[in-house]
Amino acid sequence: MKLFVQLILLVSLFIPYFTKAALYVDIKKSSVGNIGLVVSKCTCKTALESELSENIAKVIGTDLSNCGLFNVKRGAEAEFKSWKSDTVVTVSLSEVSGSALELSFRLFDTFTKRELLTQSVVFLAKDWRKIGHLVSDVIHDRLIGEKGHFNTKITYIAEEKDSNYKSVRKIAVMNQDGSNIKYLTNGDRFVSTPRFSPNGKGIVYISYANGKSYIVLKNLKDHTESIISAFEGVISAPRFSPNGKSLLISHSLGGETNILSLDLSSKRTKKITKGSAISTSPSFSPDQKYMVFSSDISGSQQLYVIDFTNKSKKPKRISFGSGRYATPVWSPKGDLIAFTKIQSGKFYIGVMKPDGKEERLLSEGHKIESPAWLPNGREIIFTRTESPSNSK
Repeated sequence: MKLFVQLILLVSLFIPYFTKAALYVDIKKSSVGNIGLVVSKCTCKTALESELSENIAKVIGTDLSNCGLFNVKRGAEAEFKSWKSDTVVTVSLSEVSGSALELSFRLFDTFTKRELLTQSVVFLAKDWRKIGHLVSDVIHDRLIGEKGHFNTKITYIAEEKDSNYKSVRKIAVMNQDGSNIKYLTNGDRFVSTPRFSPNGKGIVYISYANGKSYIVLKNLKDHTESIISAFEGVISAPRFSPNGKSLLISHSLGGETNILSLDLSSKRTKKITKGSAISTSPSFSPDQKYMVFSSDISGSQQLYVIDFTNKSKKPKRISFGSGRYATPVWSPKGDLIAFTKIQSGKFYIGVMKPDGKEERLLSEGHKIESPAWLPNGREIIFTRTESPSNSK
């Protein structure tokens, strides 16, 4: 038996026009092109304060290092004068009462010798990781001029084998750094393609039973579930509209696979693509004026865009490179489309402009696919399925 392990990976986009965000400190002296940042833990009075401040400092350092915009180092408060970096963040903790603590953090510009910000927050000890991500968000916003994403959650399919070697699939949610995994379904039915609603309050996914496909909405607050709609045939690739009022879905029935729009209020569907071609993986542009999708209209799997402001709504092909293109998804910024590319048996994650120009391949690996954008539109997560060579 072969064991397959599916990993969720992240890639940062180092693209020139992404780095034009406003900077509020002088970073031109940075030799590596990123913002130099030292994360320091201040002296603490108790063992609990010391442990949690160290944990929080590690979270901050990991968050900012992984986003690809910071050159992060650790340092001690006593070394302040010797720090050779663009910026410094210091973290200190003090116990307030019971399990409550107060976190204070300060951000310094070492070139201008001025304090950029100072903030404090009271929290429960059990929430130390969340607080670390919060501080990372604040620092990212202050230095880059863009809202941070470090408190972002990721939903995915967790798959494992039971005692009878049968595949068990569950909807799972975790923090963007891989921590705090929670399962939302128990594995008693086949589920696929979970997607967060735009407001983050729910997750929609597909469930299959008795020859039908069900679109299910999971309420993340009270954990209740409701069936949005049921279809004959196979439903796949659900994707919310940016305003959260509709879903784009791929529907396979009677030898045809087309894209439908489902109004979440009226539950009415509208067919967007027609014909014998296999059209799937739809994704709206942020303004909902366009839709990108994958189709074999031309004979091979390529990417197409439909302009909803054009009366003809005729699909326009945007991918012209060698190989096949799949799973496109529009950036929250609207400036790029991420995709999976399969060429000569190899898988790639790439991006291109909405008109198909400036294609760029970001990652290569064994069965890497299903890219998804983080809210900042700068980073992409995707899955990779590994098949260990020594599996039996």
